[in-house]
Amino acid sequence: MHAPQAVLLLLTAVVLGMRHAFDRDHVAAVTHFISLEPEPLKSAWFGFRWALGHAVTVLALGSLILILHLKFDPAFERYAELAVGITLITLGIWRLFLLWQERRHTHRHAHLQKQHSHEHGHQPGREHVHRFAPTAVGMVHGASGTAELFVLIPITLISTTWLAYLYIMLFSAGCALTMSTYGYVVGRFYRRANATGQRIYRILVVLTSMSGLALGFVWIMKNL
Repeated sequence: MHAPQAVLLLLTAVVLGMRHAFDRDHVAAVTHFISLEPEPLKSAWFGFRWALGHAVTVLALGSLILILHLKFDPAFERYAELAVGITLITLGIWRLFLLWQERRHTHRHAHLQKQHSHEHGHQPGREHVHRFAPTAVGMVHGASGTAELFVLIPITLISTTWLAYLYIMLFSAGCALTMSTYGYVVGRFYRRANATGQRIYRILVVLTSMSGLALGFVWIMKNL
């Protein structure tokens, strides 16, 4: 492959990676995590960790094609898409449950030298998020069909192995850059909502969770 063609191919990988980050299932999943940590930099970190998991799966599948010359059965894509749907439903239920816990949690404390109990909402926090959860979700999404369209099929047309791996890396870098930026921007939005009032914040979380649940059910029905 000539140098200009290689450069164009690699630039295309970056653009496709940036485009891939905005798939509906990706945005829905990462937004659940962002709503728990509405601080821009921390939210960007959620996006990056999701993209890291996505990159690991794409790299693994790409290596099976490049090194072992495997061809994936159509059933693999179907099961991968079903896993994405199940993940979206699980995240939606999980986020609603945490919101319910935040709302209903009670504790006893001293106030004006008297003991009493009251209900209060907790601020969203990192203690609710498992360290590897965003990365694990990203790994599930990395196996779905769009990655095959954008990465796994194109690398079969690249004759040089190192160039194919560079294509995968740049695709993943574009995806990570976009998802991290998305996390930062949406994190600012959620922080603003949380500062405005708990009622507005809770409504926003419910809408986010319900949309994720609906998308998950649609995803599953399309692939049954």
